Amino acid sequence: MFDHPPMTRPPGSRLERDKQVRTVCQECSVGCGLLVAVEDGRVVDVQGDEAHPVSGGTLCARGTAFVQGLSLPERLTQPAIRGPKGALQPTEDWKVAMDLLAERLRKTKEKHGPDSLLIGCDLEGGLDFHLGALRFAQLWGTSQVFHALGPAPEGRPAAPCSDWVNSGCLFLVEADLAATHPVAFRWVQEAKRRGAQVVAADACFTSTLAKADQTIRIEPGTGNLLGLALTKLILAESGQDASAVKGDAAWKASFEKMSLEGAEAILGVSPEQLQHFARLLVKSGPVTVITGRALSSLEHHAIWPTLAAAKGWSDFKGGGWYPLDAGVPPLRVQDGEAKPAPALAEVKERGDVKAVICSGNSLDHLSPFGRLAKKADLLVHFGAFPNSTWERASMTFPAALWAERDGLAFSNDGAVQWGAKVVPSPAGCRSGLDFWAELARRFGWEKQFPWATEETLADHGAFYSWLLAQSPSTAGLKLDAVRDADPRSQMIWPAEKSAPALHRAPAALAPISNGAGKGEDYPFALLAARTDCRPGDASSFWPWTQGQVKEDAVQIHPDAASLLGIQNGDEVQIATPRGDLSGRACLSRAVQPWRIASPRGVSGVPAIVHRKDQALDEARSLLKRANS
Repeated sequence: MFDHPPMTRPPGSRLERDKQVRTVCQECSVGCGLLVAVEDGRVVDVQGDEAHPVSGGTLCARGTAFVQGLSLPERLTQPAIRGPKGALQPTEDWKVAMDLLAERLRKTKEKHGPDSLLIGCDLEGGLDFHLGALRFAQLWGTSQVFHALGPAPEGRPAAPCSDWVNSGCLFLVEADLAATHPVAFRWVQEAKRRGAQVVAADACFTSTLAKADQTIRIEPGTGNLLGLALTKLILAESGQDASAVKGDAAWKASFEKMSLEGAEAILGVSPEQLQHFARLLVKSGPVTVITGRALSSLEHHAIWPTLAAAKGWSDFKGGGWYPLDAGVPPLRVQDGEAKPAPALAEVKERGDVKAVICSGNSLDHLSPFGRLAKKADLLVHFGAFPNSTWERASMTFPAALWAERDGLAFSNDGAVQWGAKVVPSPAGCRSGLDFWAELARRFGWEKQFPWATEETLADHGAFYSWLLAQSPSTAGLKLDAVRDADPRSQMIWPAEKSAPALHRAPAALAPISNGAGKGEDYPFALLAARTDCRPGDASSFWPWTQGQVKEDAVQIHPDAASLLGIQNGDEVQIATPRGDLSGRACLSRAVQPWRIASPRGVSGVPAIVHRKDQALDEARSLLKRANS
């Protein structure tokens, strides 16, 4: 832990309460310890658990503000069905709403087949909604289940974040830890205080870059390619070659052919800069490489555990690879071998989606999921708060929040913790597992969802106990042991560390088009990025945060905006070869002059931005005039 003592309350400041619940914050994947005081069924106090090995009593703003979402007047507490006049009509009877949903789904399947159903899982629905969706979808006959976090990253953290204080260097690649996981970032700051170098690489000038000792500005989505280039240079710098890298012969052959020619055009980083950072990493060991979640779905992600293994960083405390949001082990909820979900582009091209079930705000937060869902005949929303998905829904079902249900919480560190229910949910709200069990029962699949109490609600303890036993990674963990574990000794999966898998072999660096300055029609490069850390739909209703949450903010550099006559807050249109996006201008020097950032974009796509009341050709003319 830290040399200085954690912040504590003065003696005697803790009032006696009816009940105190020790649980785990699930606002993000750090998994901070919470002590929640409850009186008359309401949360009256929240504090950090000082015995927790990661958070040590600290909490971020999201970890303390979750209480406000529990009792918002706007909270959804009844199922609703869209009537003939277009308005959602609330009903107190889940049975009636579920019967209607099952009937409409049955007709859709009979007419269009099983792949006419698409399921989207936003974080708000919880892990049990996602796992229940996978099981239901297999019974239904489709693999079209998509999660906001995308596919699980390869590998798992080599060491918990509390070990970062032993690092000689922390290398954060497209991981804005300071904004998204501030409690975990304090371990970065403590490591820096003890002498570690902090190096950050990203396309935007993020909060993490602002606090780093040295920074690398790279092209959008090229973090793994940066890893390829650095690995080549690092091995050369230390007199090693492919023989230093454990793996099969095909991998070594591919590595030998790797070329650094054209790396500057691809990465936006000069050869001199690459050489500088390669040498810095070589002399600063042990190094912890922290990679952002988005990189896990891109090619060459396995270069990071490969680099850590080749340099032996994982053999020391404070060294190795730490992929963010990789703390969930492989959990087997389907029978037999699970079929992987197809690419959304493939589903879109097929064009046969007729029914969509989604949790939270999947239409906005799962791109391009939203474009597919908006064309469906049946759109079902499962969530706790009104949002843009709820506004378009044919039917809506109210969800219990994480503090209102029991469940396992998997952290970035690979720790397995029990998130105990703090307060009961409103009478009309259900968990994600409740939702799928109720729906499955109407198709005669109740034996495949046997975790239910006499009230037909899901028994989360029984479900997660069964779940741990199904997967080889967690079969050695018993739910009672996890539930009763001392918070000072987290339970980690699996019990034995395995060598990092090399699933993807790096190929030669080849020139790729990122769009920036590549033509007069689309001279900008689009970057998928948000202006803030997403705090959840509840914050849309808090008066003190409404002005800060910019779901449609389009970040534009002030110099580029000036050329185009765009002012802060203007309605703008982003034109790309793949289609158009709209939003409001947010002038920011976090992006470079020839880059546009949008939360709904796809990184690397060439683009141009213009005011909504301005013709596209006029914007192009303004830019040509400025460049002439």
